[in-house]
Amino acid sequence: MNVSFFIARRYLQASSAGGRLLAFASVVAFASVALGSMALILALAVLGGFERDLSANAVKFTAHIEIRGFGKRALPNKNDVLKRMKDSLPGIQAASAYIEAEGIVRSKTFIDGVIVRGIEPETDVTSIRANMTDGTFSFSSRAAREIIIGTKLARKLGVQKGGKLVIYSTDQTTAQTLASGTNQMTTPESALQNAVVEQFVIVGVYETGMSEFDDLYAYIPFDRAAAMFGMPDGAASGFDVMLHDIKNAQATAAQLERLLGYPFFSQTVYEKYNDIFAWIDLQKQPVPLVLGLITIVAVFNIVATLFMAVVQKMTSIGVLRALGMPRGQITRIFLAQGVILGASASFVGCAIAFALCLVQAKYRIIALQGSIYFLSAVPIEFSWQHYALVLGVSVTMSALAALIPAVIGGRIRILKALSFQ
Repeated sequence: MNVSFFIARRYLQASSAGGRLLAFASVVAFASVALGSMALILALAVLGGFERDLSANAVKFTAHIEIRGFGKRALPNKNDVLKRMKDSLPGIQAASAYIEAEGIVRSKTFIDGVIVRGIEPETDVTSIRANMTDGTFSFSSRAAREIIIGTKLARKLGVQKGGKLVIYSTDQTTAQTLASGTNQMTTPESALQNAVVEQFVIVGVYETGMSEFDDLYAYIPFDRAAAMFGMPDGAASGFDVMLHDIKNAQATAAQLERLLGYPFFSQTVYEKYNDIFAWIDLQKQPVPLVLGLITIVAVFNIVATLFMAVVQKMTSIGVLRALGMPRGQITRIFLAQGVILGASASFVGCAIAFALCLVQAKYRIIALQGSIYFLSAVPIEFSWQHYALVLGVSVTMSALAALIPAVIGGRIRILKALSFQ
């Protein structure tokens, strides 16, 4: 074992018995680095979790790219459009057509506005299928009067799988009037007297964790939606496109617009949910500032602790120098002491943070209001890069903080050290 490292470790082990002031300073320095490392790991884990889950959940309802028609007009020849996209752009992994319109859903006890989406489950590219909690993501036929809804909407309507709902197909103005309730003279019966009304059986319930969307989207068979909303034969409201690499979304969206022309226009998931991703980027901005403040606190505590250690070990320094130990080795003793202190404290802080992250990930102790945060609990991301970054920064800054007192300790003269009282 290296002599400098051995002596530095012995000094740290004996610090608690070497004076109350030095022992207290060592504890404070250790705690500051540990708490700082823990706080930073937790911040990075939560921010990373938000970015991962919000990005994944956003894709559940649209796709990497969503293609619509200007003015909500119907897009003709859906099969031809799908073939052109797949044949012309190899970056497209899958694509599917859908019909989408506002509607009113009603149960025996409640009425609410929804977005009704007609889909073909066998070709649908969204991730609703993977988030089914009851039933299956399929219909008995392409024109069946069957519906799949979210858990939050099911609770509001007081229904479950096997229950029945009534869907009113309305124009957007009527749906907004009913949802706002501002017109006291307007009742659901009078406003919807000209609407197409059909009864559906609930064949599935899904839950994505984004309650705002679980309360909004209802899925019915494609052909049933076409008939209900008066869609021309072979037409669709839009197309969902999944890519092999989401990083190419912006470039592929531009290529699709050039390929398909007017009235098609495309929108990436980042553009559609720009407010969500902007919020994530905003939360990341204070991280360098937090890291800087934590580092400053740790540096001052380590510097103060090592200065007191140099003063306390003055006689020991004189003895080592008298025995022939060079100044450079004395310097390395206190440098190693600072590095050991910082590294061990940072490791403990990271370990505590890892344990807290495990508890939150498994038991979801810290809950969120889904209507505000789009998630039902604080998400956690486990990334070895976060731990490597925090440990690396802590060790580096500990070494830099220990350098000044270490150099001073190495330059103390033998006679001055031996005569120090």
